[in-house]
Amino acid sequence: MSWRLSRNKRRPRRTKVLRVRAEGRAGRLTAGRCAVALLLAGVATLGLHLAHRGWAALRDEVLVPQRVFGLRVVDIQPDLVWLSRAEVLQWTGLRAGDNLLTLDLDRIKRDLELVPQIEEAALERLLPDTLRIVVRERQPVARVRGVLAEQGRLVPVTFFLDARGRVMPPVGADRPDLRAAWDTLPLVTGLDGTALRVGRNVDSPAVRVALEVVRAFPQSPLAGEVTLLSLDVAEPDQVQVLTAQGSEVVLPLTRPDEPLHRWRLVQEAGRRLGRSIRWLDLTVTNNCPLLWQPVEPAPAAPPPAGETSNLGGKHV
Repeated sequence: MSWRLSRNKRRPRRTKVLRVRAEGRAGRLTAGRCAVALLLAGVATLGLHLAHRGWAALRDEVLVPQRVFGLRVVDIQPDLVWLSRAEVLQWTGLRAGDNLLTLDLDRIKRDLELVPQIEEAALERLLPDTLRIVVRERQPVARVRGVLAEQGRLVPVTFFLDARGRVMPPVGADRPDLRAAWDTLPLVTGLDGTALRVGRNVDSPAVRVALEVVRAFPQSPLAGEVTLLSLDVAEPDQVQVLTAQGSEVVLPLTRPDEPLHRWRLVQEAGRRLGRSIRWLDLTVTNNCPLLWQPVEPAPAAPPPAGETSNLGGKHV
């Protein structure tokens, strides 16, 4: 009887030892499976990489050989205004003989549209050897005074703004025709010239309104009678316009349609009165504070022909 009791007491300990050994064996099996899985994943990754390189080599050397689809012609359209075709070709990074089918057109398009003078670019493959590039240049609508760092000093220059406020570089000295044509654009004043950066937009509500006025002015009834000289955006809540006729007009920061219409009405009233505007404030909504140009005195009428005058007591 005692022998049976002692034997029963030893059974739980033996079961416990067997359980511990089983758990250890399961852990070793799990670690082995993880190692095998990692090894297989590495082999698969290496195989995919080699397959990709092999496909690229097969594609370039056998399926689409460079001698068949080599780049020979770059057709740049349309005629450019202030960019040259050589500059556009340099910015693309293309070389003669590049495989036309393997060109990264998205990369070329992105690089071209980073140029401040280019607003949009489109590319098209024309097999077997031609790449067409359609470039749309930005159109300057106004000038602005700024500075450029050259050889350790700041040089005053004239930048240009498009309708969206993008700052574009000065015109080169080799383009006197463009400089003469664009010197007639209205000048935007009141900006910090040292803060202007080529390729960046001017973030200012007053500048946006000023550019909207410049863009809408040629289609307004004032276009044939008034010439814009400058637009001052120094004040944050208004734009002061100076015209070639000597008028100063203050515009609110709203859409230019309504202020230009009121300006037109005052201009017509002045024509009926034979007067011209000297100063007009259109920021006031219920009336128009106004000063007319001073009236020039009429020239003295010449004496009638044949009239005699007494000079020193003598009759002439």
